[in-house]
Amino acid sequence: MAILPSPIKERFEHILNESNEKFKGGSYDDSILLLEEAWNLIPEPKGIYSEEGYHLVKDIIDTCFIIKDFKKAKEWADKIFLTGFERIDSGGKEFISGKVAFELNDLETAKEFFRIANSKSEGRCFGSPKNAKYLKFFKFEIAR
Repeated sequence: MAILPSPIKERFEHILNESNEKFKGGSYDDSILLLEEAWNLIPEPKGIYSEEGYHLVKDIIDTCFIIKDFKKAKEWADKIFLTGFERIDSGGKEFISGKVAFELNDLETAKEFFRIANSKSEGRCFGSPKNAKYLKFFKFEIAR
């Protein structure tokens, strides 16, 4: 796993701190803009910087869910597959992508992503109570 070079890492962490402050203050759009700026600092191939890239993209998507900007969440759900090449693959990327597809009413895509995530995670991806609606949808779809 590659580590961000020192000057980039310092700038990256500074921007993340700014983003966290914006988020805490309820300025979600500004928080996202800063996270996008941090994303642009990560050198190519971004996927070798496993922790930074994956968590950054996940934070953007989570914030998009708060403001219900699912189109932007979709842009970033596509990018999540460019991150975390060395992370243990337990279906997290597919689960996030399934949630985004579900919220965009792309139910066939959601079902397929949830199927993959469920298989990789052995069902653990649906474990949180906040994921109940996705589990209900998935159970209904596989029962059909």
